[in-house]
Amino acid sequence: MAEEKNEFNSEIQKIIGIMEEKKAKDIKVYDMRGKSPFFDYSILCTGSSNRNIEAITTDVKKSLDAVKSVEGLEEANWVLIDAGDVIVSIFSQDARDYYKLDEFYSGVKEENRQNNE
Repeated sequence: MAEEKNEFNSEIQKIIGIMEEKKAKDIKVYDMRGKSPFFDYSILCTGSSNRNIEAITTDVKKSLDAVKSVEGLEEANWVLIDAGDVIVSIFSQDARDYYKLDEFYSGVKEENRQNNE
């Protein structure tokens, strides 16, 4: 079990690294293990423009081994990447404010992440 956790942490860290490299803002990782039967982690971030959201999406998608689907890329307002045990949401600021997904996850443990800041 600890081995699986480390594996996810490395995948999560890789996604976060890409987001940071692409200048995503307000990156949050929610640990959904035991709370959702569908996925273990939900990662949210905000892009600065449609082009930035597309760049984040492209690089995150390339880094993942198994992408089941990508939704919303045409509008690049809220892009959802379903990678099985990890769900990645990349928002415009307006969409993040509108959908308030962070409030939906209130009460869920936010995973500590190591930043190289």
